[in-house]
Amino acid sequence: MAYTSAIPVLTAWERFTEDHPQGSLREFAGWLLHHLDPLRQTPPLPDSEPVLKSGQRLSEAFGDDDFLTSFFVGRLNRYAKSYAKPIMVEHGFASADEFLFLSLIAQMNMPTKKEVCIANATEFTTGVDILRRLLKHGLIQETPDERDGRAKRLSLTDKGLGIVHQVYEQLAHLQSSVLADLDEVERMHFLQTLKYLNNYHFQFYKP
Repeated sequence: MAYTSAIPVLTAWERFTEDHPQGSLREFAGWLLHHLDPLRQTPPLPDSEPVLKSGQRLSEAFGDDDFLTSFFVGRLNRYAKSYAKPIMVEHGFASADEFLFLSLIAQMNMPTKKEVCIANATEFTTGVDILRRLLKHGLIQETPDERDGRAKRLSLTDKGLGIVHQVYEQLAHLQSSVLADLDEVERMHFLQTLKYLNNYHFQFYKP
């Protein structure tokens, strides 16, 4: 095994601690990823952000991290939906949410309507409308709960299962990836951050 010097890491740590004296190793890892690839810091197209009347881009004018995070996460969600939209239309889905509901039901153990709505972080009334459309198109079916006669369990029909597999295969061949050209380490770091935020906010979320 070739010997690799630790000096570059120590040098980077010294630079990091100068600006962030109380910084943790976790924060250092994020800082390191950000500074190793300066291309990640600047959008390649000048019109990728709104330009305000001051002449500044949105991220230059606003210093509120929460606002900018909401803005960019919302944009990323719309990009992802636009990539998948032709596939959704091809299979008769009114929105990507309908497929998300269908795919989760396929993976869950015969959930109730409430459980599916919670899993998708969707308000119950909105979720019931989505489930009603899936039932109407013969993609899911209801089974009475053996322990609670008032509740019904959901599962996929053969038609629904077939469509889920078809859509998975088509999504796997999309040329546009939501994670763009991030390498394996960057993807792992990004997904870990998303999972952390999901777990953190879920405890406060009231669908």
